[in-house]
Amino acid sequence: MLYTHTIGRIGKDCQVITGTHGTFMAVDIAVDDYSKGQNITTWVRVRSSREKHVRLAEYLTKGRLILVEGTISTSQWKDRQGESHTQISINADSIAFVNAGKKEEQNDNPKKAAKKGAKAKNTPQPPQDAPAPDERDMPF
Repeated sequence: MLYTHTIGRIGKDCQVITGTHGTFMAVDIAVDDYSKGQNITTWVRVRSSREKHVRLAEYLTKGRLILVEGTISTSQWKDRQGESHTQISINADSIAFVNAGKKEEQNDNPKKAAKKGAKAKNTPQPPQDAPAPDERDMPF
């Protein structure tokens, strides 16, 4: 068994399919990789018959970035012209949204973005009148 953790962008809205074997969801994601200075996109079919994934289907819309964990498989098929194709599929155990952040925050000053991130996580902030850390004072 091959188990994978894959991040990809949804190519088109998720489909919920009801058949003789029950209800399941299916969505195609584009997984980008960089090799020898070129961007390579691989399309992967994500399937799941889990109740929570079927309910999640309405939120799996085109363009969203998701993390999928599950078992990977491949299948071969021929199109109408007789060309062979390979379909990569993941039977999902877990699906999570990847928060890429808002575009405005990416363009902000890095210190400002760090403060926003720290406040969002409820981490304590040093007092504003605290001296700046001195890197020469490090114990290592």
